[in-house]
Amino acid sequence: MTKRRRSSVFNRLYYKVEGYVAKRKVNSDLDETCAKFVVGSDAGYAYALKEPKVDHSNWNSIMKNHVYPGQTDDVTTNVVDYHSVAADENLDKYRQILATTNVPELESTPNEMLALYINAYNCFCIGHVTRYLEDNGELPSSVTKTTPKKGKEIWDMEAGVVGGESLTLNDIEHKILRSKWADPRVHASIVCASASCPNLRREAFVPHRLNEQMDDQARTWVGDTTKGVHVDVNGSTFSRIFLWFEGDFKANGGPVEWAKQYLPDSVANLGSKEDLKYFTYNWSLNRK
Repeated sequence: MTKRRRSSVFNRLYYKVEGYVAKRKVNSDLDETCAKFVVGSDAGYAYALKEPKVDHSNWNSIMKNHVYPGQTDDVTTNVVDYHSVAADENLDKYRQILATTNVPELESTPNEMLALYINAYNCFCIGHVTRYLEDNGELPSSVTKTTPKKGKEIWDMEAGVVGGESLTLNDIEHKILRSKWADPRVHASIVCASASCPNLRREAFVPHRLNEQMDDQARTWVGDTTKGVHVDVNGSTFSRIFLWFEGDFKANGGPVEWAKQYLPDSVANLGSKEDLKYFTYNWSLNRK
């Protein structure tokens, strides 16, 4: 067996084990019995342009004023000026809106609810970083270093309140977003303040443009050859999100088939799932 062949066999075994461990972890809070909401057409939510049930304008202002195209290490990503976010009064105003939203009222308009929880995840994750900044006078090297309780991961720390319910980032991602919607585009839209995450969108998600925004997030993510999908003569390299959440893409034919629909026609051959390699995940803070 050649050295390259041995390496390929080892990689497949390693990825298989990592994927198995990740699946058990990320699905531990998943509600498989939960009825799924459907993402409706943007046109069906045209009313929300002028009269949304939830006002996301404060969050939109923060994203437009403090998020910029950039790079962290060798990874292309949108970067955040966390110092200016921490000083922006819109952050507390928006968190108050999230806390007092009547969530049950949104069940008849699922796009409103989906936009709410995507924005809430991104807001609360940034909130972990700004809290650390205020407590320590400096930024952390990674969001994973922001936990105030030793031995507990930041994903399981209280992050914020939505509709009167205190939530962690894992609650929002797994118990709500992944349990109530079967849409892989969610993975392209929520951002854990790290370089290898999909780019933080420089505007709030809104119900009347939700499909447009999520499709754009998916295209931008898989089209980024530094962290999304990279294809060359040696094969395809995918984001590790496709490995960790492989099951979420099965309904769409798996990660390869799902990614194809967002890549240019010139990227025709991505190979098979068995031939995939995965980027090392860069958890460095997406700081400006």
